[in-house]
Amino acid sequence: MSDMIALLNDLSYIPPNNEQNEPTQGDIGETSNEPTQAKRNKFEELYASANEELYPGCDYVTRLDFMAKFTYFKVKGQLTDSMFNEMLEFFQHVFPTTKGYKLPPSYYAIKKTFKMIGLGYESIHAYVNDCFLFRGDNNKDVHCPVCKTSRWKDSSTPRKKVPKKVLRYFSIIPRLQRLYKSSHTAKEMTWHATGKCTEPGKMQHPVDGRAWKNFDTKYPNFAKEPRNVRLGLAADGFNPFGNLSQAYSMWPVILTTYNLPPWLCMKESSFMLTLLIPGPKSPGKDIDVYLRPLIDDLKVLWALKGVETIDVATGQKFNMRAMVLWTINDFPARSSLSGWSGQGYKACPTCNEDTPSVRVLGKTAYVGHRRFLKKPHKWRRSLEFNGEIEDGDPPRKFDRDQIQAQLARLPTRVKGKHPSYGGVKIKRNVLVELNWTKRSIFYELEYWSFLTLKHNLDIMHIEKNVLEAILNTLLMNDKSKDTAKARQDLKKLGIRSGLWLGQTKNGKCSKPQAAYSFSPENRKKFCQFIKGVKLPDGFGSNFKHKVTDNDTNITGLKSHDCHIMMQRLLPYGLQQYLPDEVAKPIIELCSFFKQICSATLMEDDMLKAQIKWSIFCAISSSYILLLSLTL
Repeated sequence: MSDMIALLNDLSYIPPNNEQNEPTQGDIGETSNEPTQAKRNKFEELYASANEELYPGCDYVTRLDFMAKFTYFKVKGQLTDSMFNEMLEFFQHVFPTTKGYKLPPSYYAIKKTFKMIGLGYESIHAYVNDCFLFRGDNNKDVHCPVCKTSRWKDSSTPRKKVPKKVLRYFSIIPRLQRLYKSSHTAKEMTWHATGKCTEPGKMQHPVDGRAWKNFDTKYPNFAKEPRNVRLGLAADGFNPFGNLSQAYSMWPVILTTYNLPPWLCMKESSFMLTLLIPGPKSPGKDIDVYLRPLIDDLKVLWALKGVETIDVATGQKFNMRAMVLWTINDFPARSSLSGWSGQGYKACPTCNEDTPSVRVLGKTAYVGHRRFLKKPHKWRRSLEFNGEIEDGDPPRKFDRDQIQAQLARLPTRVKGKHPSYGGVKIKRNVLVELNWTKRSIFYELEYWSFLTLKHNLDIMHIEKNVLEAILNTLLMNDKSKDTAKARQDLKKLGIRSGLWLGQTKNGKCSKPQAAYSFSPENRKKFCQFIKGVKLPDGFGSNFKHKVTDNDTNITGLKSHDCHIMMQRLLPYGLQQYLPDEVAKPIIELCSFFKQICSATLMEDDMLKAQIKWSIFCAISSSYILLLSLTL
């Protein structure tokens, strides 16, 4: 009860000596053209419900608390709206309102109440082929201007028409304003300017990074106001039904606030869901269509005027501005957001047109990691990696003007996924400029092209992929990267003759035992070691259930399980079952992941780790991606 009242007190706060000023955008609920007095009356009614007893003598919950808790049960139990309304109707009969009970009549009434607090969202109809949104001047359209498909599932029904796709948008402007209107978060929103670490070379927050500092240098007017907001954006697809046999991909877009200290900015309660992009298929490179409402709000927040906001920490109004510092994604999602395809001969977005790649049996391999080694390094002269001497320089660093020139040569592409209409195939633009597939919508933000680091790769995804590639190859299971095709690639390049496929007396194909995989006996011992691991409660999964019954394979590892396996278990488990020349590089790789996942980093340590990573990539490339460490 006290939490609800505190929340409403923050929302209704008016600075001293400003009683006559009308509330700013987001002060009471959502933005509306409703007269201020009418909004004030509704808010007073809401405030009264936070103090109103559910029934005479009830001191456990108020009417507003009951609605919040009961809605939580609906979400947790996955109840339908109709079932929820039936339960409310049942409560109405059991607890008659004539005896003083204040129960809400329906789920719709509860949603209207919460909308006044600012917990509502905007439903935006979308075309089924991901090519258009019904908003603004096009809000009343009923057909796609390109493929002419209908907006409705059944356009002939006399009842209320149901749209084929609905985008949910949670406006970020009132939510950012609420961070300064809450007494719990207003002071923390300037931590990056007042409480950050001052030790040189130490990094524990994005404010200590080069990207933040370079932005402050480029835009000093934005940097001089510590209350301006820096955001990080993350997006990825997931199956909301929890049933892997049913193909469905829904994409949430989440923002986190980097003004907060490190122990808060990555806390789940600090994440802001801004977009919920519907499925059933991934939007792919057409995700820009759904990002349009968010980008429009970000443009308003970047404008010099900003958005007038109340800061309860100082009791003053100020013009709040905001910017997106970078995105955080896995590699496929990065391709959708950035416009640079993660497939093909030029898949590396950093190397750009200098990406080294070769075509091997059935796939593209990315080699040339020795370019990062120093010129006199002995491995540059070795022929055991790909049969050639490496004399190349590290890839160039492409500046803003070069990237802009590449994007300027892109043709205007047709948005959406509509292969044909009326029997006539719609012409789609082919890739004509390296791996660029589009000009990302983020480039509409004035500052985006000047950012030092636009897109981050999620370390948990990378760690999981690397661990699975190494573990499967060590165990030589069905998902091993050491396949017959990989061995044929070695013979084709004329390297590692000891690993080439042979032939038995019976004419069958034989695969020599590799030094980088366990023998059948050691494989069983390693699995038994993992099976016997006991972790503290809540630290991780029970690895006993991840090992198969015959102790020859490890399956069902989740992302956090891979995190524990890579940094804690693998270094200790493999060193007695593999030769030192194989075990040592893998152990150093595990140490590298443990280092970059630390809460505090030292810049000198990261420079040393970068050198070690270059060496490991050179080692892995010698096996023609048997460990699948491509990027």
